Amino acid sequence: MGLTRRQFLERSIEACGVGTAALCLNGCGGTWSSTRGKARVWGGPGRRDGQFIKPRAIAANGGEVFVVDVTGRVQVFTPEGDFKRLWSTPDYRNGTPTGLAFDPQGNVIVPDTHYSHILTYDRSGTLLDQWGEYGKAPGRFIYPTDVVLGPDGTYYISEYGLDADRMQVFDASKKLLRYWGGTGEAPGQFSRLMGIEMNSKGLLFVADTGNHRIQCFNSQGSLIRVISGAGTESGRIKFPYQLALAPDGTVFTCEYGNHRISRFNADGTFVATLGGPGRAPGQFNGPRGVAVSDDGWVFVADTDNHRVQRFRLEAWS
Repeated sequence: MGLTRRQFLERSIEACGVGTAALCLNGCGGTWSSTRGKARVWGGPGRRDGQFIKPRAIAANGGEVFVVDVTGRVQVFTPEGDFKRLWSTPDYRNGTPTGLAFDPQGNVIVPDTHYSHILTYDRSGTLLDQWGEYGKAPGRFIYPTDVVLGPDGTYYISEYGLDADRMQVFDASKKLLRYWGGTGEAPGQFSRLMGIEMNSKGLLFVADTGNHRIQCFNSQGSLIRVISGAGTESGRIKFPYQLALAPDGTVFTCEYGNHRISRFNADGTFVATLGGPGRAPGQFNGPRGVAVSDDGWVFVADTDNHRVQRFRLEAWS
């Protein structure tokens, strides 16, 4: 029995070694591939199914991986990188989403960042809901960047733009409950806040991107701790974008400025980093998205390499 195209590609790349794999992954475009090392890599620059133009956010849910890129496409893959389906946001000419989230039913929540509203799709890509209006006043949005749903259906939404760097909280009916933050460098203030995550204890972790730190709040907005700060050494971070929580409660962040992924305990202590600048598997070029699945896979939107990489959680231990 002959090899399938996918099997042929896998065996060819393994036979050539990691260096040739990296070259093919970045030059062939859209080819699903694996490597002999810790990384599984897929994608490549392009607009065909399974290709990316600067993937900006990634999420893992229900045995599927969702990726949005600057073309406004939300592409869905198996955890192994097999393309399944896609849909597009209503418009992308002003800019594209920077985050992805899910409600308890598994519907996909997309902060349509440059259009100042929140979109909800079912998993097939049918638009179910759209809400939010442009404006600086509380309850409106300039650039919403990420969404987290609390256990009671509360929406926590990060936002920046026009000195409106803040967290806004809405109830399940989209009524504003409270907000906090403000533009600045002081603890509790933000500079281009991006990714957010909430753990099982109700603590909210916020990627304070322009201030090169992660801030931790309770659900009411009281500051609990500040994690890390600007730097290139291990334990310091530079332009953190998306966040992800592992099953053990540790916090992952992708460092756009340091071209790596860093892992912290919930109390802020540093655990490990992986990566560094480059194009080979296990290296990154301006990563802007990270996700962790319940079964222990870490997925990285390797943005400026136009691809996705997958690792075992133990790679950061």
